[in-house]
Amino acid sequence: MMNPILKSSAGLVALSAALALSTPGAHAFDSVNWVWDAAVTTTVDTAASAITEVMPTGLEQVESEQQALGSMSSVSAVTAIDNALISGLTGAAPVTDLAAIDSSATSMGNSAALTSDVQMAFDAQQSFGGIDVALGAPLVGDIADLSLPGLIDASSSVIGVLNASVDSAATGVANNLTAKLETTSDQDAFAIGNNVQTALATMVSLSTVDAVSFGGFSDLGTLDTPAINSAATAVGNNFSVEIDGIN
Repeated sequence: MMNPILKSSAGLVALSAALALSTPGAHAFDSVNWVWDAAVTTTVDTAASAITEVMPTGLEQVESEQQALGSMSSVSAVTAIDNALISGLTGAAPVTDLAAIDSSATSMGNSAALTSDVQMAFDAQQSFGGIDVALGAPLVGDIADLSLPGLIDASSSVIGVLNASVDSAATGVANNLTAKLETTSDQDAFAIGNNVQTALATMVSLSTVDAVSFGGFSDLGTLDTPAINSAATAVGNNFSVEIDGIN
């Protein structure tokens, strides 16, 4: 009976030793590596609907197609204006003796203006570009060759002025469309429109004011407008819609 007891004891010791070796204690989490891959898919569906019931008193319906090809140029030039004042010799000329010069030049390819006092519906198309004589006459056909630009050129100049205020403006626009709806009925205060504008053009606007002098005035500071104003504007496509319903 001695041998089985000794063998059992030996086996228990061996197990205890194995457990001691396989449990390192605090060293189990000294190094932790996380690998995290996430794929997130989000789908948002939005639906909106509106129903408006109106009883319009009338309808303005317009279809407009405009095409202009080539060069549009305008020039306004003012030179050598002499407003010599006898009263200015005493240095007491009133500002009301000041002359006023207004010089303006406007070049435009296509322009349309729509106005209505009832509901409005319009379909408009405006095109401006250069001329390719190989494609036909300037006023026939479409702008097939978009590599040829047209020209919009506006020039205003005022040079050499004595005792006069100056307002000089040069404006160039290839395509312009304005729509204005002003009604007295809330049933007509809406507009529906489609507008397509195409412009291939070289735009040049120049306003020049030079050699302007004043003498003999004691109250120029009381002017409610600038003594000299010069502005140059170049626009390819311009589209404006104004709706003013019942207030």
